[in-house]
Amino acid sequence: MNRPRGRQINPYKDFSDSTTISYGNPDLAPQYSSALELNYVKSWDTQSLSASLYYHNTNDVIENVRFVHNGVIESTYLNVAKSQNTGLELISKNRLFRILSLTSSLNMYYSKLDSATFIDPYNNQTIGIKGSSNLSWSANILANFMLSKTFSGQITGEYESPELVAQGTQDANFSIDLGFRKTFLDRKLSLSLNVRDLLNSDRHRSTISGVGFTQKTENYFHGRMFGISLSYNFGNMKPKQTEMKKQGDSPDINMDSME
Repeated sequence: MNRPRGRQINPYKDFSDSTTISYGNPDLAPQYSSALELNYVKSWDTQSLSASLYYHNTNDVIENVRFVHNGVIESTYLNVAKSQNTGLELISKNRLFRILSLTSSLNMYYSKLDSATFIDPYNNQTIGIKGSSNLSWSANILANFMLSKTFSGQITGEYESPELVAQGTQDANFSIDLGFRKTFLDRKLSLSLNVRDLLNSDRHRSTISGVGFTQKTENYFHGRMFGISLSYNFGNMKPKQTEMKKQGDSPDINMDSME
């Protein structure tokens, strides 16, 4: 079960965009999913591979829908249809040359959204949503590298192919994050530098069509961001041998929550 988020049920209208008024729907119902998965895991000395074959069936899918009222597009959320996703997810972990570790994932899936109808609350008009299907995929790679005992770095890359939405499509998007860390004074002093969205490419674009309108949108939460931090550890931060022995003798009751 997936409950609606706060902004999806907030009824107060947002007029910040002169072309689109957006608001939530407090009458939204949760969307329920049933799933069937088959998993396989194989490990070697410095590598591992996991594969998951899955099928998800979801009822009362929550989708953003739009319609025209007095020449302005209004945007809200409705339980519109039923969806089915069938796919394959691969996750690989590799350690190379003792200085580089990679975690890579690839998710390929066939998505189908059934046709549906909803009522325009202002014009009392029944609006139809055509059924559609699409083959989509996403990829993620996380690279950690140790250039020396005191200098390390991390690169994260993400890509999502075009996806289906109720009244159109969402374009592909990608992003790259980069970070470095250097330690000094026997690792007591550390200097970190990170860059979020290195190429300033993490933008979500979509094309939406309905009765009497076609709308292209682009939005993003933040642009390229730089961060730098300096920290110093006072004293010995390592646990004592007696504490480590106690932790090793006692079971970890929170083991499940860490997965």
